[in-house]
Amino acid sequence: MYQSQNTLLKEIDRARELMVAAAMESGYTSEETIYRSQELDRLIYEYQTLCQETEIQRQKAKILFRQMILLTKKQYILAHA
Repeated sequence: MYQSQNTLLKEIDRARELMVAAAMESGYTSEETIYRSQELDRLIYEYQTLCQETEIQRQKAKILFRQMILLTKKQYILAHA
């Protein structure tokens, strides 16, 4: 899996360029163009998966932060009661 979304986006752009070049050179239904298209599909799927994982991690961090704030408020209230 790729380290970052930016790295993966660059790889997607490169794969797209290779696919278009293959299509222009050997046709849209050539074996090479189809292979390049499948590789592009795989990279796009990987990017979508990475984005989804990133969003899940972001949501978990928000929940943990809210829990920390609530716990801090509770401790403050108990300490000053």
